Amino acid sequence: MLEGLDAVAWDELSHAYGSGLDTPELLRKAGSEDGEVASAAIADLHGSIFHQGTVYPATVAAVPFLAELAAGATSCRSDLAWMLGMLADDRHAYGAAFTRVRAAVTGQLELLVALLDDADPQVREAAAYAATKAGVGAEPLWRRWAVEEHPAARAALALALGEVDSAGAETVLGDAALHGDPRVRVAAALALLRAHLDWPAGTIPALVAAIDDDAGVTWAWSRGGEWSEEIVVAPSAPVAVAVVEHLLRSTEPGTRTSGLWALSRRCDARRAAPPAFVPLVAPLLDDPDPDVRDGVIDVLRQAGAAAGQFADVLAEVAGGFPDSAGEPGFTVEYRAVETLQRLGDPRWVEPVCAAAARGHQFRFTPGAVRCTPEVLAAVRGRLVSHPAYAEVLAGLVGHWGADATALVPDLLAAMPHAGPQVAGALLVSGHDEHAAVPHWRNQAVRTGDLQAALAVRRLTGDTDVVLDALHAILTGDARVPWTSMSGVGELGEALAPLLPVASAQLTGSADRIHPQRERQVLAARMVAAVTGPAGVLPTVEAVLVAGDTPARHAADLIADLAYASPATVAHLEPQLRDRLGDRWSRLSAARALARLGVQTAELVEPLTRGVVDYGGRFALAIILELRAVETIPALEELLDRDDRSGVGSSADDIVWADELLQERIEDTLARLRDT
Repeated sequence: MLEGLDAVAWDELSHAYGSGLDTPELLRKAGSEDGEVASAAIADLHGSIFHQGTVYPATVAAVPFLAELAAGATSCRSDLAWMLGMLADDRHAYGAAFTRVRAAVTGQLELLVALLDDADPQVREAAAYAATKAGVGAEPLWRRWAVEEHPAARAALALALGEVDSAGAETVLGDAALHGDPRVRVAAALALLRAHLDWPAGTIPALVAAIDDDAGVTWAWSRGGEWSEEIVVAPSAPVAVAVVEHLLRSTEPGTRTSGLWALSRRCDARRAAPPAFVPLVAPLLDDPDPDVRDGVIDVLRQAGAAAGQFADVLAEVAGGFPDSAGEPGFTVEYRAVETLQRLGDPRWVEPVCAAAARGHQFRFTPGAVRCTPEVLAAVRGRLVSHPAYAEVLAGLVGHWGADATALVPDLLAAMPHAGPQVAGALLVSGHDEHAAVPHWRNQAVRTGDLQAALAVRRLTGDTDVVLDALHAILTGDARVPWTSMSGVGELGEALAPLLPVASAQLTGSADRIHPQRERQVLAARMVAAVTGPAGVLPTVEAVLVAGDTPARHAADLIADLAYASPATVAHLEPQLRDRLGDRWSRLSAARALARLGVQTAELVEPLTRGVVDYGGRFALAIILELRAVETIPALEELLDRDDRSGVGSSADDIVWADELLQERIEDTLARLRDT
């Protein structure tokens, strides 16, 4: 076994951790008679040649040996077969070598087909999947279906037939969805759904009964985090509603919980879903199972504005936050408070303040706290009556920007009680106040915060604090700001003392490390402000061409230089156009091109794609800055579609982030139409 393993030039092949030299030894261990040794080796192979889904040149070379082991090893053969299937499945594997890896697996199809008749049913189950991904025809699957009796292997064959011969299998799968073993019913129903074939009458109760019996689909076959979400996300709305209703009415708490999870995923996928699906959770608010009741709160936390119909329930749960705020993890009370914050319901303010008064430490996402007149009034009332609450409230309202103006007097009055927190809120909201200067100065000195240093200079004229912050950033003692650094150029000749350290960054090539590339752009901005742009452009161009997030900073600098003197950077137009396909830098590149005279009509596609890339945070502001009225039809299309944009800082934020995006698009459209 494994003949020819040492003839492969493994040292010339790479995997996730570099050289593939360790691969032959791992393959030998994967064939060990000791099951624990074999299992550990297979896990190590997953980590090296199949690292988090990425495949490599070493993976290509390993495939024939993996197939040989799947056919002849002593133990773990089904694990090896599953691995082969996933290597050929573009839902599990990706990377520059994927096409060659899949071709290598396809080259083992004869062996995989032979495994359909293996004596071990676990191997037969895995082989049905692997053979399908390797391109098997229908005949071997039908032949095995006729004699297969093991439920798990038969379920895998149902999924395989649905993928390979859906038209021919429709009747068989329909019957299996109604009358088969629970595992087969689940697989057949899913196979019909994937083939866009209608479920026969009675499928939904049969499917839910199978889920009650703990039937499911093996992870390799799934197309999402949980296979069960597909039976709610994929069907038409009426069918999906019926599925959810049956899941939520199940006598099994686990099934009801699965229904709640799948309902949330439907809301994540479709804008039209929350009004139809969120009301379905109402009967479970009083569910006898505490985990199910907690699951309802989780659904509401992720449901967007549709959660507002349950605001009274959320407020009641949030009332318990002072008692649970000290507990680890995200309690239901915490979730309820978060949801009220996102809804703009002021009933979150009192429990948060009460928890803070008891000395509890906790964190909420500041950008998620919606400003409404009611919330503004509640926050202001607490600041007036108990200024010390500014320690917790200031950080939550700073992102309101101009909307926080009415709170500024109250925040300033609370400065003696919560100086750093109030100063931070004023800085984030863009309110320059002399009372905050000592705190901003301390922040700049302590962490190299450039935004704080620039605020100090605006109010005091002190340039040294900015120079110190810039020096800390350039030498790696402080982080490069992620926002635009345009304000640095306004210092002009005052930057001269930093020219030696800044000029050392201008190597004419892009550094290998992203943060260092960003320092190169900052250095270029500083040198250009003192001596002009000519000497910095080779480095700026190199960072731009290297792409990714540092290229955004490079394009921003080019845009600023183009504003003052387009001729100096006009030669970079081709490189800027190349960046229009890079999600990390396309918006800044489009802005720079517009500054160079490119008509915004030519930039509609990257500008509107950028709206989805960043949830509108940057794109819509740039569209307004450029007065790109040509984007109106594309923005209207983004607004009218039912598919979610997919933006959000976490899986829990998809609906909220998309609803906020829709609000921002509507506002942008209104302002563009007034242009």
